Amino acid sequence: MNLLITIFGGMLLTALLYGAARLIKLSNFWAAVAAAGLPSAAYLFYAFSHWAGLDVVTMHVVAYPTVALLFYLLYESKPGKDLHVHWVPQLLIGFFVVLTVLLGGFVYVAVNGLPAVLAERLLPNAKGKTLHTGFAGIVEHGEEAAKSIAQHRDIDARLARLGWNVEVDGLDALNRGRGSEVKVLLRRADGAGVSGQIVRFVLSRPGQPVSAGQPMNEVASGDYRANVSLPAAGAWLAMISFSAAGKNIVLEHPVGSE
Repeated sequence: MNLLITIFGGMLLTALLYGAARLIKLSNFWAAVAAAGLPSAAYLFYAFSHWAGLDVVTMHVVAYPTVALLFYLLYESKPGKDLHVHWVPQLLIGFFVVLTVLLGGFVYVAVNGLPAVLAERLLPNAKGKTLHTGFAGIVEHGEEAAKSIAQHRDIDARLARLGWNVEVDGLDALNRGRGSEVKVLLRRADGAGVSGQIVRFVLSRPGQPVSAGQPMNEVASGDYRANVSLPAAGAWLAMISFSAAGKNIVLEHPVGSE
């Protein structure tokens, strides 16, 4: 579902639910609770079956209660009294509204690309192109991420010692947003194919948890292939894994973002 619909449509739904709750004579407090709780619960139910990432879910569960809180503070005054909201809650509400709009904009550009009208005005040489950011929301940290450079060097050294040559073809077509047949050729120093390997192809968002992916079929000795298409626009990381001398080899390549 489109991010603009789920965030801003949900915020509008929150406002309508608050008005409907007040029309049926619910108190200001319970009207705000219902207006925040119903869209949030509905979105969480949807998100668990269509997971878009923790960053996207967080934006939604912050946006809906923020709108409900705004209405609660605006209408908490009793009839006949002047409407007055302290500057502290005003500042907090304004902060979360601005944060929601900014993060929503970043994720929208990452997934759907910068609108062509804005791209042509703001960026050089952008005419006719769909531009994406690399916004991932969650950046991988920890010991494994810190050793990534050393791991890549170790992979290169291990393949060199074995005399293996690895060729990957078809990833460039994914950058244009179309499906492609990805081909992996595993060859020994004498040109013979390395057969019998379990080669897997995985697509994941940068910084996001990695899935099991799909197996690649061996169509000839050392020739492994799979038909692949990007699930959505934006930046993706393609990973190809196989075993060499008892060690797991993972080759990574960014795809999808233009």
